[in-house]
Amino acid sequence: METESKGESIKELPIELQKVLKNTDFPVKKKDMIEQERKSGAIPDVLRELGMLPDKEYNSAEEVAEEIQKIYSGIPS
Repeated sequence: METESKGESIKELPIELQKVLKNTDFPVKKKDMIEQERKSGAIPDVLRELGMLPDKEYNSAEEVAEEIQKIYSGIPS
């Protein structure tokens, strides 16, 4: 049972990652998202976190946030 709204998942991310995701053009594939963020000057920690994501297309910042939370909590994709 899902108890948190989709908007809540992004609020739990580090501020730098939240800023980056707000400026990302969705839908976007992982490799294209990383390239967008690299060009926009994202810090290395953000690029590293995005690099850990499963290789797929993401439709929203909330979807990225959910995947990152799964990675850090140890839930397999």
